[in-house]
Amino acid sequence: MTARRGSLRRRWLAVTAAMGVAAGVAAGRLARLEPMLVRGESMRPTLLPGQRIAVGPPARPLRRGAVVVVRRPELDDLEVVKRVVGLPGERVHLLGGRTLGPDEYFVLGDNREASTDGRAFGPVDWDRIVGEVRFAYWPPRRLRPRR
Repeated sequence: MTARRGSLRRRWLAVTAAMGVAAGVAAGRLARLEPMLVRGESMRPTLLPGQRIAVGPPARPLRRGAVVVVRRPELDDLEVVKRVVGLPGERVHLLGGRTLGPDEYFVLGDNREASTDGRAFGPVDWDRIVGEVRFAYWPPRRLRPRR
């Protein structure tokens, strides 16, 4: 009788977990969140290679410090995760004192030594910002919302 009770309990836990995952996916779709996999070292220690993140539509205007996914200007099919450090209308000393245009943002990776970012490809236009990172959800030990 105990083995059967354990088997039923495992099934119940599996069904409950599956329902939880399904509910999470449905909620993400309603919130227009898209899953993405972090590759590379450029956002260490904030985001690590292999972490999965939920990306939603970018808020306008973006705030300084927002972590965003952008399409690199010279490589249309390559999306990278970076942090917004320069806002429209601001002067960026890393760009030789250039002032950003009304729809331009300057982005950098948190791991400056291992990041190809705005220092290499310049400012990013608003229409190249794919989304804003809302939270990391895998692996669970690194689960935390973005501020």
